[in-house]
Amino acid sequence: MLPARAVLANLPEVRIAVLAHRGEEAALKNWQPTADYLTHAIPTRRFVIVPLKNATLGPAVAAQAVDFVLTNPGSYVTLESQHGVTRMLTLRALRQGRVLTEFGAVIFTRADRDDIRTLADLKGKTFMGVGKDTFGGFLMAQHELEAAGVNPFKHLARLEFSGLPQDAIVYAVRDARVDAGTVRTDLLEGMAAEGRINLAEYKAIGMRSHPDFPFLASTRLYPEWAFARLKHVPDALAQQVAVALLSLPPDSPATRASQSAGWTVPLDYTPVHELFRALRAGPYQNQGEVHLIDVMRQYWLWIAALTLVPAVLGFILFYILRLNCRLKETRLRLEASNIELKQLSSHDGLTGVANHRMFEERLACEWARAARDHAPLALVMADIDCFKLLNDSDGHLAGDVCLHEVAQALDQSVQRPADLLARYGGEEFVAILPGTDLPGAYAIAERMRKAIEALGLPNPGTGGIVTISLGVASVVPHPGMLATELLDQADHAMYQAKEGGRNQTRHPE
Repeated sequence: MLPARAVLANLPEVRIAVLAHRGEEAALKNWQPTADYLTHAIPTRRFVIVPLKNATLGPAVAAQAVDFVLTNPGSYVTLESQHGVTRMLTLRALRQGRVLTEFGAVIFTRADRDDIRTLADLKGKTFMGVGKDTFGGFLMAQHELEAAGVNPFKHLARLEFSGLPQDAIVYAVRDARVDAGTVRTDLLEGMAAEGRINLAEYKAIGMRSHPDFPFLASTRLYPEWAFARLKHVPDALAQQVAVALLSLPPDSPATRASQSAGWTVPLDYTPVHELFRALRAGPYQNQGEVHLIDVMRQYWLWIAALTLVPAVLGFILFYILRLNCRLKETRLRLEASNIELKQLSSHDGLTGVANHRMFEERLACEWARAARDHAPLALVMADIDCFKLLNDSDGHLAGDVCLHEVAQALDQSVQRPADLLARYGGEEFVAILPGTDLPGAYAIAERMRKAIEALGLPNPGTGGIVTISLGVASVVPHPGMLATELLDQADHAMYQAKEGGRNQTRHPE
């Protein structure tokens, strides 16, 4: 282990700043596993977590003391406006067992408060939030209150801020120490699930309906935390990091530590800008205020230039046109990068075939279609035989080459446009075959097996060539049946093929 540590210590360091809103220790606990995962996925770099507060995050970005930033949406748009950081990914948060990429806030009171039914009823009442400048802890609610004609700094009898954790606000409302409060969506449901409160004792004010959003919400929904790059980070490194995080398995130590399901392509953070602009907060705090001394200080060169000969004016016009061209080129590059990131989010970076996330989405879609049409749906599970022996003998680089070659051969064997081959995990692959019965699936599986044999890839660990074992299953979904049952049948059949001597295809007996 000592030589390995020495090697890591000598690698170029990549610093990921994390907004430590719950303290440095919690930030390291939540995100160091992600840094460790990136170090493993990109072995030419050593990634470290740098926990920072709101007051120190901006200066660190301005000084380029960090390379990437992981922060909440309010903090991100401020850094974007002031320092030009660029979003790469959006967090897939895991909340009460649901995977969400957006969140909001709920404004609530006690269920027995018949005098508070609408947001307008909060005039003259007491109210509690997390902090004056906290995005989910107050600003979201402030936006909705002002839209309802309630200025929280003028029309409330008293406005209090509790700081973190937000649980204190829930208890303050329950104990009638304040009339109403606001917290992040899912907190009330989470505390109720833990037995700490009775959800029936509370009611939401100004409820908004958001399709497929499972929690009480009084505000618009906004994108989850953003992973962003600084301007000095090379494009190649940023792309490697994006691919690695998009490929992060949903049940990995990194996702469990961060209480998430990994990452997705970046969402549109324009609604966050609009909120700040409406409240004249964050990067828009002084928007519209113009002072002569500031104009003179910022544009004195322009003022001086306008007094010179027309030749200088022509030079300025040329300079502005050039800047516009560069801006257009930058926008086109960003659009191309977004398209590339969307492609990477659905495909495995090593083999080029669909990834596990794409498989789950397609399986759910095809299962629903098969159930609706009363049509068969088949799965083929394939596993490379003795792959560990190949890795141990020739090393992981040879194993990666083997995985790529096998994946391409399998993909060419699955020929219909509606079929899908995906990397299920490690050396396992799975094919979705809509409208295919068991004999048809078995024939396709045999074609896949023979295609791998025909490659003739050597496996020094066994002294022979690389082969695969396959399991096939096909069902016509009926009410109450789950797609996991089909997956289990194919997986069980594949292990029967393994136990029966490998390099063969089995189906459920």
